[in-house]
Amino acid sequence: MPTLGKTAIVAGRSMGGLAAAAALASWFDNVLIIDRDAPDADGDSRTGVGQGHHVHTLQKGGELAIESLLPGTRGAMVAAGAVEFTQGLQTRFYDHGYWLPNRDVGYANLAASRWLLEAVVRDSLLRKSNVSLRGNLSLQDIQFSTSDRVSGIVVENEGGVSELLEADLIVDCTGRGSRVRSHLVEHGYEAVPEFAINMGISYTSAFFDAPRDALGGAAVLAVLPRPPHKRGAFVSLVEDGRWLVSLHTRFEKAVPESHDDMVRFAASIEVPEVEQFIRSAVLAGPVRSYRKPHATWRRFDKVERFPAGLLVLGDAITSFNPVYGQGMSVAWQQASALHQILAARASSGSGLEGLASEFFPAAMKFSREAWNASTLVDAAYDEVTGDTPPGAEQGLVFLGALRTLLADDPDLHRDYLGVAQMTSPAAALMTPERMARVMAAVAS
Repeated sequence: MPTLGKTAIVAGRSMGGLAAAAALASWFDNVLIIDRDAPDADGDSRTGVGQGHHVHTLQKGGELAIESLLPGTRGAMVAAGAVEFTQGLQTRFYDHGYWLPNRDVGYANLAASRWLLEAVVRDSLLRKSNVSLRGNLSLQDIQFSTSDRVSGIVVENEGGVSELLEADLIVDCTGRGSRVRSHLVEHGYEAVPEFAINMGISYTSAFFDAPRDALGGAAVLAVLPRPPHKRGAFVSLVEDGRWLVSLHTRFEKAVPESHDDMVRFAASIEVPEVEQFIRSAVLAGPVRSYRKPHATWRRFDKVERFPAGLLVLGDAITSFNPVYGQGMSVAWQQASALHQILAARASSGSGLEGLASEFFPAAMKFSREAWNASTLVDAAYDEVTGDTPPGAEQGLVFLGALRTLLADDPDLHRDYLGVAQMTSPAAALMTPERMARVMAAVAS
């Protein structure tokens, strides 16, 4: 198989970094992943993933992308303890004032902790002989061989010693805290435009012990509140027979700090089953909180000049409202697109020239779909400020009317979940026939 270079380096080993490395592994002799955490760090020791203790949703689109790059990973996740469940039949989903119908629409998903998902993917990836991981290294700067070509990165170990790592391609996957934009400006490049939403999210999570049938046979209970209500929840069965509960809200300073606090918080949620579950369950670990005030979308596709030898992927491009469970799946879909682009280049012999101008538009397709979906719902809250989508008021009316049609239309329900599961574009909901029905519902 032809390769495109000797070495590729991925900065960051969270899901985005693992996705990038999986995409690169077929096309480079060596793929090195560097990360600021220790190589064997997991769970509590993963300081770079403060949000890791909360419910993480792997949408079907993300799962399919993982499987395309690392075949057999889904089975490995199940073998490690991930819980298989059927959307609609084994979920209870309160969607901004509407209970989604109880029916099988063809989506079988996995429920597990972030740590299980990441560990299985990492272990699968590191079994490749040309993929390696170095920890305790933080990215300090980008190294240029010419004014328009990146040739490596400068990293620093925990002792403060710097090292130059050279590569044919660098992929920055250091997340929403990525400094690649400022590095580029320091090296004479234009500022990368950024869209931002102030959505004021905070969430609190803990593991609980409860019977497997604590939700009456459901594996997941999801509550996305109906504006102006701000408090919601996710209750998910995960590995080892435990449950993971994440409570979320907007623009609140105080967060729950104990089991009793979580019960009191849940009592204010629109759906009483959340409080009932937490009250009867046994706390099985610490209560942890995390805040994410902003969502950001960095438009690397909009700059006129970008250096060769450098790409950006995952949360370093688009960091979403975590309530909607989009981040991991978008990263893997972007990585799948990168893999396809590299495959075509290896086949044609065109090499890496102009890679950024081809990859970023492809990556933005996935960012755009997810960004538009999440920021539209965020725009329903008066406190939310920033780059809300144009026409948000009309979009929210359309979305509310569409939800009223789901109970009587299995095909629409399937496509609605397809958009949420990131296997279908939003355009699937906007056929002329469906638009007419929604407009009729709005008028009624």
